[in-house]
Amino acid sequence: MVKCLLGFIILFSTTLNSQTELKFNLASAPFLVPNIGIEVQLSERFGYQLDTSASFYDNIEGSPFHMIQIFNEIRFYPKNKKNKRSFFIGAHVGYGMYNLRLPKWITTIVDTEYKEEGSYQYGRNAYYGITIGKKIPLKNEKFNLEIFVGGGSSQSNYKYYNKEEQRIFAITNYKRKFNKSGEELPYRGGLMLTYKLSK
Repeated sequence: MVKCLLGFIILFSTTLNSQTELKFNLASAPFLVPNIGIEVQLSERFGYQLDTSASFYDNIEGSPFHMIQIFNEIRFYPKNKKNKRSFFIGAHVGYGMYNLRLPKWITTIVDTEYKEEGSYQYGRNAYYGITIGKKIPLKNEKFNLEIFVGGGSSQSNYKYYNKEEQRIFAITNYKRKFNKSGEELPYRGGLMLTYKLSK
């Protein structure tokens, strides 16, 4: 489905002769967590971006680390000097699926009791927030760098399992199908290498 949507956006943007950028996150690549995106120029000051990231590790600290995220974002560029975009602010909504245990460095930030080796959470996330960033031009006009960070509200519905694959309830109400949690925190960012398909 994601491939079809990306293909539609490329075809649609090319038809309108608007500027389209393909993106690859250089910051997440060394961790083998690919993050790719596409941005379509809607007007001189607005753009639409669709991006996705995923990880497929079967064992990190004794637990799986499977994750996929998809974000839709509308971006606003306050200044447009010489038809070149620079600073931007965006509003996004996102959706994620995961099967993982939070790494130790995250459990020190987020209040959680699930630290048992081999344990994991299986669930879904919804994201609502903002992104800020800046595009940095390179000598080749087709390529740019884009540094960005985003965060907001992350709402989760999940099930927790111990290393024996037995479900553990975080609450005493066993009739609830999912545990729930919500945090306000940064959850995306990086350094994108961008490539312009058209001017």
